[in-house]
Amino acid sequence: MNEPEGGHVDPADAALLDRLRPLVEEDDPVPPAVTAAAKAASTWRRIDEELAELGELADLTGDSLSLAAGVRGGATRLLTYEAGDLTVEIEVSTDDDRIRILGQVVPAGALLVRVEQPAQAVEVGSDELGRFRATGLSAGPTRLSLTPPGGAPVRTQWTLL
Repeated sequence: MNEPEGGHVDPADAALLDRLRPLVEEDDPVPPAVTAAAKAASTWRRIDEELAELGELADLTGDSLSLAAGVRGGATRLLTYEAGDLTVEIEVSTDDDRIRILGQVVPAGALLVRVEQPAQAVEVGSDELGRFRATGLSAGPTRLSLTPPGGAPVRTQWTLL
């Protein structure tokens, strides 16, 4: 049912629909092939974008962090996303309860990097070596959108940072 603007349904209509729903579902259920086709069709919403999948994840803490990176402080996570020929490597660390991302795009090149979170988005550019930095981020679900000049964006999966 299409809800009216504002998302409010008259209580009498809602009660009637609740009584009718089991009858329709029982007598004329949606065929599984239709449900599968509807789900598959939703993937076409962003056909011009490519999804970079998480390929590797490493947590460095305590002594292993000091040995691996020569850094003092809390935990650091290293994540690698891959999409076709593009690889994005990021180091995620915490500074005073804020998240900092240091990244590298391979192959190297200048592109727009958009760090997206539910409450905010931060745009930074990578340099000619593919390096970028985003600071002052909140902990929570995060994804990156990488757009080369004149090209289609590549987005990472949502990852909890």
